[in-house]
Amino acid sequence: MNVQKNDGIGLVTDKSEASSRRARLRRRATGLWSTDWSLTILLVVLVGNIFILPLAQFATWGRVAARAITSLIIISGVIATLYDRRIVLLVIAFAFGSLSIGWGDIERPNLYLDLINDLAALLLLGFLVILIVRQVLRTGPITSRRVQGSVAVYLLLGVLWAVWYEIIELLQPGSFAFPAQKYGVGLPQLAYFSFTTLTTLGIGDIVPVRSLARSLVMLEALVGQLFPVILIARLVTMEIEHQNRSHQP
Repeated sequence: MNVQKNDGIGLVTDKSEASSRRARLRRRATGLWSTDWSLTILLVVLVGNIFILPLAQFATWGRVAARAITSLIIISGVIATLYDRRIVLLVIAFAFGSLSIGWGDIERPNLYLDLINDLAALLLLGFLVILIVRQVLRTGPITSRRVQGSVAVYLLLGVLWAVWYEIIELLQPGSFAFPAQKYGVGLPQLAYFSFTTLTTLGIGDIVPVRSLARSLVMLEALVGQLFPVILIARLVTMEIEHQNRSHQP
């Protein structure tokens, strides 16, 4: 009887300790996402991914490292903002699954793993965009850190389209024409093309050839022009409303 009682007490203790660990983890994640500091951190990480990784020619190890950092950010945001345990566990499983796919693409690169890897990257980046937009547009005063979050979303759009372009090039080789091409087309060239399109710089050294590629390029150019205007208008409106509420008696 004493053994059974001890086993019962031990089981209750284990459950309480697990619950306490989950509570501490949620408090830490909420502490990050409840302030605008998270937006500054996201912008710094994103700028590092965009402007430092190309110096290493988007080495595969760098892409996996960037995926790991993005996954950790998404997991912390999900833990802080979602209270459905099943959804949280699903997102965590997907994040770790995408990391294993990326590692498998290093060990045994092939077309199917490349496509699955890019599709997983699209889903992770899209989820991160949603988290940042929710953080930027939440109630409260518009701070400089929220503006930094808006910049992070704008940069993420360029990365998203670069991955889309890579998927198109994998499925339909020759969708883009490159000048004096010596090596295979990869994400570095397509990321460069994506950001020149997003900002409507339009240098013209890389040209979309196939119809699907041209459609995505036109859509990115439109988003690159409309997104900043709409977002700035929304932020200004939110700040005016906040000022009016703060001055009300």
